[in-house]
Amino acid sequence: MRRCVISLAALCSLIACSAHAQPPLLQSSVPGAFSVRYLTDRAIVSATVAAPEGSDAATYTLRVRLPERVQWGYLGRELLPQDAFGWDATGSRATVDLPFGTTRLHLGWAGDPCLPPESAQVPLMVGAEQAGSLRALFSLEGMEATGRATGIGPGIADISLALADDINPEAVSVTIDSATADDWRAVEGGLITAAPLIIGPDPLLTLRARSRNLTASPIERVVIENVRPATATSRVPGDAMPEGAVLVEAEDFSDAGGTPVRVEPGSHHDASGNACVFTFIGDGSWLEWKVTLPTDGLWDLYARAACGDIGAWRVISVDGETPAGLELVEFPGTGGWARGPGQWWLMRITGGEGQPGPLELAAGEHTIRMRGVLDRHLNMDYLLLAPH
Repeated sequence: MRRCVISLAALCSLIACSAHAQPPLLQSSVPGAFSVRYLTDRAIVSATVAAPEGSDAATYTLRVRLPERVQWGYLGRELLPQDAFGWDATGSRATVDLPFGTTRLHLGWAGDPCLPPESAQVPLMVGAEQAGSLRALFSLEGMEATGRATGIGPGIADISLALADDINPEAVSVTIDSATADDWRAVEGGLITAAPLIIGPDPLLTLRARSRNLTASPIERVVIENVRPATATSRVPGDAMPEGAVLVEAEDFSDAGGTPVRVEPGSHHDASGNACVFTFIGDGSWLEWKVTLPTDGLWDLYARAACGDIGAWRVISVDGETPAGLELVEFPGTGGWARGPGQWWLMRITGGEGQPGPLELAAGEHTIRMRGVLDRHLNMDYLLLAPH
């Protein structure tokens, strides 16, 4: 079987030669499995060939059609001497003897001989302290480095990159868990995310840099900085509803996106209105509710929720804006999913001690949105807006 992936430049050159009935792209003296990939400066050949039964030969001959005369080559990571190659100018073919087995061959016709490094370590910092490292693996097209930062999160943070070499910011991205940053601002000596990212507990980071023929990591270190912890909700004593509160049932959401939530009347214990929202997943799914306030003023947000996990996190916006402190809100575990008594908790989100300030809202209709993040479920019974 033969598979060919050909760059545009090499393809044009090879097509131009095809009018003269050129030989096949690959030709072997012994049957085997081959693939060839053409880049702008080289052909990369993968081959698996077994020695013929009864043969005592150590090598076989492979011929590879190239757009230009071969100038250098690697067998694995070994740079081959120039006399290792033959050249058939009539057929525009390089000839090389290869050992039996599985091999990877680079045949270059332009530039200096080069291979990407096998691997490298990129330090991962939290502020000025090292919190781990990213193991980088290289290809001819760039680098991908992965590692975990331990002992931090959940929270909101900026990600900065100290650059060891010039690189186009559009060619760099960092993924933290499932959130990806690829929009950067230039700062002295590097780049910083244009907007903060949500980070989970002990987040997994993946750094990608697209750049041809890297000889080392273009990123000197990755820094998680300006970490702000999630806003904690506080349980209302006795789950007593605040005076003057405006209530909206969770199941009466006005819009939704992502993984559908479930609403089944009678499915949960002691749910207001005999129904609730459940299977509200922290995978980016979101719900919106409309609430109408009778007067202008300062209002505090509450939610009656249940969580059978260690906790759940939500991003909360009001009328399309995310107030300071609501970029990441943590709901605690309540001991269950409200299948039994005592598992619904009424929790205050704004206006309490150590919480974001109250919401300044005019009389009339407002839209509250919750977006699930960090892969945790949350069951919702109702939302409240109460005078501060």
